[in-house]
Amino acid sequence: MQKKDTLSRLKAEERKMRQQIIIDAAREVFGQKTYDRASMSEIAKTAGIAKSSIYTYFNSQEELYAQIAYIDACEFINDLQTRIDKNPDAALDTSISCFLDYYIRNTAQWRMITHFALHGNKEMGAVEQLNDIGRRLMDVFESVFTAMGAGPEARLLSHTMFSCLSGILIAFRNYPGRSEAERISHMKRIGAIVEAMIRALIKERA
Repeated sequence: MQKKDTLSRLKAEERKMRQQIIIDAAREVFGQKTYDRASMSEIAKTAGIAKSSIYTYFNSQEELYAQIAYIDACEFINDLQTRIDKNPDAALDTSISCFLDYYIRNTAQWRMITHFALHGNKEMGAVEQLNDIGRRLMDVFESVFTAMGAGPEARLLSHTMFSCLSGILIAFRNYPGRSEAERISHMKRIGAIVEAMIRALIKERA
C-alpha cells in the first residue's frame, strides 16, 4: 500500500513538473508573439517535448493561454491585496499605481488579457478561469471603495476604474513618437487624474 502511494505521489509530481515546463515555454512564446501568431509546435519545441505531449495536459492552445493569464493575474492580485493591507490609507493610490506598473512591466500578460477581452474564447475552462480572476480583481477594488464610503456604488466604481486603467494602457502603452520614459510618465499622470476624479465623486455623493 505504501509503495502504491509513493508511486502515485511521484507520478503526480512528475505530471506537475511537466505542466510547469509547458507553461514556462508557452509564456516565453506568447511573450514574443501575439496569440494568433504563436503555435503549439513552437511551444513544444521551446519546451523540448513532442507536440502531442502538450495535449496530455491542455486541451487546446486557448486553454494553455488562459491558464498562464490566470496564474499571472492571481499572483498580481495577491500582491496587490498584500500591499493594500499594509497601507490601507493609501489603498486607492496603491491600486492604481500597482495595476499600471504591473502591466507596463508585463506586456505579455496584458496582451493575454486584452486578447480575451476583445476576441472572446471558446473553451469553457478558459472562460471560467478568466471570469474568476476578473471577479477577484473587482472584489479588491470594491473593498477599497467600500472603505472610502462609496456605499452601493462601490462595485460600479470598480468597473469604472478598471475601464479607465485599461483604456490608459491600450491608448498609450505603445504610443508612437514618445520614448518609453515619456509614455510611462504620461500614463502615470492620467492615472493620477483618474484617482482625483474618483475621490471627488465619492466625496460629492457621500
